[in-house]
Amino acid sequence: MPVPRRAAEVSDIDACGLTFSELQELWLGAHPTTGSCFRSREELVAAWAAGRGVVMRLWGSHGRRPMAWWEFEAGDLAHPGYFRERSTLWRAGVLTEAERVELEAAWEVEFAAARGMGARERREHYEHHDIPDELIDQWQAERRKRKKLSQAAEAPGEANNTPAGPRAGVAAPAK
Repeated sequence: MPVPRRAAEVSDIDACGLTFSELQELWLGAHPTTGSCFRSREELVAAWAAGRGVVMRLWGSHGRRPMAWWEFEAGDLAHPGYFRERSTLWRAGVLTEAERVELEAAWEVEFAAARGMGARERREHYEHHDIPDELIDQWQAERRKRKKLSQAAEAPGEANNTPAGPRAGVAAPAK
């Protein structure tokens, strides 16, 4: 006796009504040599309306946005290119809270990894990882503050030019 099977669930990719080529164009933009697979701007706009949810779920995360998002939703924000996209979106405040937290944590790891590098190498490392200058300045200030507090804790008498203890400078009595 045959076993009844559930009807296959229709995925959101199938349900949006777009071909894989159309979804790819919404993600990456028109093909550089063959051009758009859409016949008009109106078709492109309609495709974005139909496929936005799918395209954003697949490619609108981790501090990245599909090219259709840049075209239709970025407003005055110009696409800075792949290598500066994350910091641009971070500065513009358009990332989700989860994306912001994820990126800041990853950037902080890379900031820490640059410790001990020469100035030029460190700057290149920060640029390679697209760490926003604002965060670099903040973390450097925090590092300087921690260092200053650490030094003060190690040498309490030197921090404020007062003796380290109640009998500083007095020899301990011999026993």
